[in-house]
Amino acid sequence: MHRLAEGWERPRGGIAASTSLYDTFEDLRAAREEADRRIEAWAGGLTEAWLAEELVWFSGATAREWRRPKWILVTHLFNHGTHHRGQVHAMLTAAGIRPEDTDLPFILDLAALGFG
Repeated sequence: MHRLAEGWERPRGGIAASTSLYDTFEDLRAAREEADRRIEAWAGGLTEAWLAEELVWFSGATAREWRRPKWILVTHLFNHGTHHRGQVHAMLTAAGIRPEDTDLPFILDLAALGFG
């Protein structure tokens, strides 16, 4: 998000340290809920003109510069989240837990996105 939206800090520690950013599950949950609120507010303000722009950045993970239309990157942001929700759902189910719904039409705050 720090590449796409103003006011987002670059993640601390990079990918390698991502599993140790929060001391407790409660801390992680609170941070995730706040991030979700911010993402929904940001997504609700996107415009066709902004989405048509190109983003240029240097990726430390791939050690190269990338150029992509913002609409592709926004699509990836939400599609990749779907991938991870599926992973978590599968792990919880394998552990014998019945997770709540993870389908986007039922978990998104449509009002925050500017719909009904």
